[in-house]
Amino acid sequence: MDKISELAQLFAKYKTYPLKCYGAETPVRIFQRIFPENYYSTDLEKFLSYQDYEPAQKGADLPWWSKNFFGDEQGKKIMIVGQDTDVENAGSIVLEAQYFSDQFDGLLNEIKKYIDSGRRNRIKKQLAIWGINMDVDHLYITDATKVFKVDSGEADEEKSKKLLEAEIEFCNPDLVILLGEPPFNLLVENQKYGFAVEVGKIILVKNRKYVASPCFYGRGSSQKNFARRIEIATNLIKKVINYE
Repeated sequence: MDKISELAQLFAKYKTYPLKCYGAETPVRIFQRIFPENYYSTDLEKFLSYQDYEPAQKGADLPWWSKNFFGDEQGKKIMIVGQDTDVENAGSIVLEAQYFSDQFDGLLNEIKKYIDSGRRNRIKKQLAIWGINMDVDHLYITDATKVFKVDSGEADEEKSKKLLEAEIEFCNPDLVILLGEPPFNLLVENQKYGFAVEVGKIILVKNRKYVASPCFYGRGSSQKNFARRIEIATNLIKKVINYE
């Protein structure tokens, strides 16, 4: 079985992406309509075909992966775990990452009504500072909290943790970047986020390398200690990507 199908079945166990919620005007379908030949459009079609169940809980943003992430091409694999943006529209993709590619830069005027261009530019700039090229590197982006209690908007932290751990195990990244406290608290035990993001050390979880970084989109970037913390994270990320 191919990797996209395997990933889809991993998520299907938690029923977070019911197929019938992806109507014509959801971000997923709009993207597929505009860019039908894009690899992510075709991958998503296969991914969503496995999500045939009744909606019973609040949905979550879909993960995004680079063209090379599940391919045979060799390269250092990086996974970024963000925070749920709580977008109301079903069918949203984490951080609107489907529009991050440089190939879409010339089309921003056409697609800007579908994205937050300011946030897109901030995220692209930070990834460039880290030395991550979304068109070339092996990159996977997901949200921390993806499972919610049935008939409730409350997060199911236990199931979210299990799904995220299974997702990481399946993707097998060389480096996991945790953006802010929510993903850190789900994955790292016996440490405090405030200490970990300041100490300037790689975190090992089950022999896998993690970096705690402040979240650079949303309110996190306005905190007084943001500049120092993002610099600490940047140094660690560059060290792993470039030297180890």
